[in-house]
Amino acid sequence: FLVAMLTAWLFKRALPHREALVMEMPPYRLPVLAYLFTRAGGEVKAFLQLASTFILAGVVLIWALTHLPAAGGPTLAAQLGEWLAPVLDPLGIRHELAVALMVGVVAKEILLGGMAVIYGVPEAGLAQVISQQLDWVAAYSFMLFTLIYTPCLSTIAAIRKESRSNGFAALSVGYSLALAWCVAAVFYQGARLLHL
Repeated sequence: FLVAMLTAWLFKRALPHREALVMEMPPYRLPVLAYLFTRAGGEVKAFLQLASTFILAGVVLIWALTHLPAAGGPTLAAQLGEWLAPVLDPLGIRHELAVALMVGVVAKEILLGGMAVIYGVPEAGLAQVISQQLDWVAAYSFMLFTLIYTPCLSTIAAIRKESRSNGFAALSVGYSLALAWCVAAVFYQGARLLHL
């Protein structure tokens, strides 16, 4: 909530709007129960179809990155983690999680499945492996970064469509990445300074 309020305050000051807000309220009626279940069922089905497609594609991509070697060296995921080390180390985020974060941009629902593939365990055993790999400060830093960083592709597309501006869509991606990095870095480095 604090991040949302801060962002709204900053954007209101930095980007004054030129359009008046016009909102037309429809007449409210008590919904018919049959319509409610039909509509909810349709929305859940559409979400599951979309999410399962993204999740499957994301998990296959993560598997490929973690199993295919780069030109005679380590895996593609290890090489990617090395490239991103200067950015992730101040946050306490392990290098292998860089792949999960990058694929999480497609859909945040992929993160857990991706982490399970990275660590080679079923999702049910993921909590135990994560607790062995990350201390609580690094885990919270990873969660803060994941919560705030770049929205999924469908959200970026919606921002682009509503704003009718590639620049504003790029600004929203850049801002959320920078904000996520700053929040996670302040938390992680602050906790380490306080010896937590």
